[in-house]
Amino acid sequence: LFGLTISSQTRIGQWTTHTPGMKVINVEKMHNKIFAATPFELFYYNTGDNSINKLSKVNGLSDFGISVMRYNEHTDQIIVGYTNANIDIIDNNGGIININDIKNKSIIADKTINDIYFIDNLAYVCCGFGIVVVDLTRIEIKDTYIIGRNGSYLSVNDLTVYNDKFYAATSSGVYYADCNNSNLADFSQWRRDMSMIHGTINYTEIETFNNKLYANYSENKYNSDTLFVYDGQNWDY
Repeated sequence: LFGLTISSQTRIGQWTTHTPGMKVINVEKMHNKIFAATPFELFYYNTGDNSINKLSKVNGLSDFGISVMRYNEHTDQIIVGYTNANIDIIDNNGGIININDIKNKSIIADKTINDIYFIDNLAYVCCGFGIVVVDLTRIEIKDTYIIGRNGSYLSVNDLTVYNDKFYAATSSGVYYADCNNSNLADFSQWRRDMSMIHGTINYTEIETFNNKLYANYSENKYNSDTLFVYDGQNWDY
């Protein structure tokens, strides 16, 4: 006779997920929790009790297909963006609020959320069609910037601020506009930076560091990235 014992952490009537977790998109720290995002779910390590926990669509997240995760120190929130433009906002107490306005909006364009840039309580969400501004205090969409030529959709990969100007890394060059402009929803207020060595290529990242602006060009394949730097007057490799 053989005895067989089967144990499970999942109770009858409950669901669990079995998804690959080898690809980590972003890592962020919020107080004593260190979050790691995969395309399917979030893991977080609690430094207080050394526990490893998981958030997925089963226990709080609103969707699958995570494309980016960022922490906003000003509002003390983790923002999760998805490939379908869905957004989850996680507070330090574990509460999750969903914003699905962009997801539900009828747009014939790529809705992937590529990155998120914060200024105080505002999240500038870089999407496959433009930039969406989210007020994280009021939990609502504040504005939308469609910055392509003649008001066309343009994939915005990243955003930063340098010398009082927004700089957007896009699939067709780097665009800029005055931060103090009250009408950034008007595409004509955005200019493509043609002073760059290559003005119309795909820039995947753009960052400000030590009073300089850095933009990365990528063909989305191995060993093809090129980094450019702007000192306020000229671009260089």
